[in-house]
Amino acid sequence: MKTALATTALLLAAAPLAAQTADGPCGKRQFFVDQLVETYQEQPVAGGLQSEDSLVEIWASKETGSFTILVTDPGGETCVAFTGEDFHEATGFVGVKGEAS
Repeated sequence: MKTALATTALLLAAAPLAAQTADGPCGKRQFFVDQLVETYQEQPVAGGLQSEDSLVEIWASKETGSFTILVTDPGGETCVAFTGEDFHEATGFVGVKGEAS
């Protein structure tokens, strides 16, 4: 929890450099990438297109266990959607058993 709070505090402290939205701090992608790499040793571990208007990236650190989810629009505006701790990689998808109701 301390890592997630520290990550959130750092990124919220960036508010003068980045706009604050309901989704979290937003600004230039490179600012957030630099902070994640330099401060939290996070690297991109997964990502994909949420729509033609949104790239979603998951950044995580094996060293600290912290993770951050970024959402970037086509213009390069990036917002921090979530931060967390105790990140772990799934070894494989475990499907849900049962039938749809």
